[in-house]
Amino acid sequence: MKLNQKRVKSLKYLPIAKLELKNGEKYFQTLEGHTKDALKIFKVYIQKNYDTITQFCERWKLSKEKFLKNLFLTIYFHDIGKLTKEFQSNIKQNKRSQKYPHAYYGFFLLHNSFTDTILDIPIELAAILGHHTQLYDQLYLDDNQFEKPTFLKKEIKKFVSHAAKIYKELDFNEFFKFDGFTLNGIPEFSWNKVRKVRNGFRKKIYMYLDENKAWEQVKSVFSYIFAILQTCDDYASVNFSKFVESYNGNGDVFDAVLEDASEYVPVLQINDPIKAVLGDKDPYDFQKKLIASDKFVTLFAPCGRGKTEAALLWAISVLKKYKRNKIVFAMPTQTTSNAMYDRFINDFKFGKENVGLYHGRSFIKLKDELSKEKEDFNEEKDVEEIRSETFKGNIFFKPITITTVDHLIYSFVKGFSQADFAIGNLQNAIIVFDEVHYYEKLTLEHLLTLFKHLRKIDIPHLVMSGTLPEFMLKELQDYEHIVDKEGLNFEPFKIELHEETLCESRITDEITENYRKGLTQFVILNTVERAKEFYLELKEKLKESHDHPNIMLYHSQFTYKDRIKKENEIYQRIKQKPFILVATQVIEISLDISCDIMYSELAPPDALGQRAGRLNRKGKYWKNEVEHKLKIYLPANNLPYDEKLINKSQITIKNYQKPVNYKEIKELCDYVYKEYELETPSNFFSFFKKCTVFGEHWSKIATETEEGMRFKVRDEKIQYVDVIPKSIFEKEGDNALKVENTAKIPLYYLLEDLKAGSGAFYPHELSKGRKKKTFWICSYPYSYEVGFDYNIKANNSAYII
Repeated sequence: MKLNQKRVKSLKYLPIAKLELKNGEKYFQTLEGHTKDALKIFKVYIQKNYDTITQFCERWKLSKEKFLKNLFLTIYFHDIGKLTKEFQSNIKQNKRSQKYPHAYYGFFLLHNSFTDTILDIPIELAAILGHHTQLYDQLYLDDNQFEKPTFLKKEIKKFVSHAAKIYKELDFNEFFKFDGFTLNGIPEFSWNKVRKVRNGFRKKIYMYLDENKAWEQVKSVFSYIFAILQTCDDYASVNFSKFVESYNGNGDVFDAVLEDASEYVPVLQINDPIKAVLGDKDPYDFQKKLIASDKFVTLFAPCGRGKTEAALLWAISVLKKYKRNKIVFAMPTQTTSNAMYDRFINDFKFGKENVGLYHGRSFIKLKDELSKEKEDFNEEKDVEEIRSETFKGNIFFKPITITTVDHLIYSFVKGFSQADFAIGNLQNAIIVFDEVHYYEKLTLEHLLTLFKHLRKIDIPHLVMSGTLPEFMLKELQDYEHIVDKEGLNFEPFKIELHEETLCESRITDEITENYRKGLTQFVILNTVERAKEFYLELKEKLKESHDHPNIMLYHSQFTYKDRIKKENEIYQRIKQKPFILVATQVIEISLDISCDIMYSELAPPDALGQRAGRLNRKGKYWKNEVEHKLKIYLPANNLPYDEKLINKSQITIKNYQKPVNYKEIKELCDYVYKEYELETPSNFFSFFKKCTVFGEHWSKIATETEEGMRFKVRDEKIQYVDVIPKSIFEKEGDNALKVENTAKIPLYYLLEDLKAGSGAFYPHELSKGRKKKTFWICSYPYSYEVGFDYNIKANNSAYII
């Protein structure tokens, strides 16, 4: 229903919830209209996820009817705090109301009335209180930031009385009974009173949690309610913005405008999963076993055998069997996340409407993808679409989301501003953890602690690895174990250990001769500086006989924009034999590519196994037209690995100089790591308990790019800093100050330069409104081909992969 703007009295007295501006005109939506649109989304959510809601309530022993009724009330009343004289005056004048926080005032209005709650504590009120700013201990603590509101008592009573009418109008009676809501008076506002209510509410929640040790239940139920409220509220607002954008008339006042809520409640629909994932191929035996397995599973299979396909088919099967609604793939790195996202879109053809992506730099990847799709791509015009896609990935909105382990873990400990929204969407998810052996000790300890937590709250998950060492299996004894016995017996390569370094001239001669034969070769070094040095020497050698040799360098110190570009270029250039890729260990799990011969510096056996996963990938035998060899050479020093680990690896690998299979690679790993002990539980669970409902502000937990502050997912031996190459900054000015133009380098470089006063690094401050951000500019020469040229010897104590 559209309300005529010319009825000035109507605008004056109608409570307004939303304002959109277009061409200088004001477009208002009434509070009741916005509320009805949010409830329409809720109704479609129930219809599409009824079985999921049923199993969730059964899991936590909740009354489903009461759960749905209270969710209806939470959504209906979430904006009741806008019924103040000041908010209504401000919105009609296009003024901000940050001094009149409606979530806080709505919570105060309802605290004496919303008492028939799902649990013994009013988590529904917690959802309303936190629906604009994620809950933390100090939220709304400083009264000096706010102004005293004047409640519009008549409008509040009328709005409350309309709840039963809208319940009937939208046909919620098919899901639960509701006769109306009783407001036990409108409390008189005073700062002492509202402060007492807020502090008492917070104290009551903490006492309940401590006395009942109900952290898992409260977090699960609270976050699920919160996620549904946020979905309905956010996308009702998004829909009104889209409505105004397409509306041809002048400014006006509108009631509910949402016609079809389906697009805001996506669900995965795959008629023939095996056909969609495998095409015309028959599944391997291990894939069949995995598909038929249960909720908590491990998978041990070598690289290139279809672990991803098997995991996806398992997830779809469990999704249906256990009435869940989302699939999440948790990857080790941003690069592996990007590569997996490409596979889901391009190989499995699941469509971008079904697949989301999120990590600390996913905005760059999503922008790159959109620029390829749209011929008329304009970053300024299309930025909202990119932000929308980034936001959806951040909160696990789509049926499938590819993310990093970092983002997944931070969802459980309020590690970012939408963490409660995200963990709410995870409550009914299936999670696949890929390449779990890849992580260092602290991350593994967090993961093993998380696995126990996921079992406790009944979130199905699969733990996959190409080596799956015994020290991990020991911690996962209660899981069903699936092994690719056939694939583990293949011998795709032969190991050779050479007691010399890669810098010997005869080795570059050998690589050059292999290039002449038309082979694809990878050369992997343990540090960026050695990789750059080797690349430049080898390129010069090749140019003696080839004008334009097909050789590339890939490492982690390129700008994020260039890394994405290089990944795409590698996929194209590897098709043109001969090809040489010189890289660091970023290649270990990042790119789905294969070579004929691999040259590698000595590394721990799990790392070597991962590197070798890019050698004769999917091959069964090490010898056919080419002898596929993993040729291992001694590094100039042990960095970035522990010296004892490198020495032990060298001694052990001497006994494996032969054609090997992945069962033997696992044996090698188990021997080298046989004294490796993990300390569990990690401090993950103590942080989880602290932030069950309230807790610390997310900015104290991690940075915007998900680097640990008080809670660290990774124990970084080296600290990094993001810098922008001076060449890019001089060309683009302040327009260059974007995350995509930053490169991650060792903090050591910057600190040493500042100490010496050489001026190779300098800060540049960018102001946007009240916010200021400092970027570090790096004056060292930078190129897309090589990265930074530090003129630093490769054996310098500063290193990075």
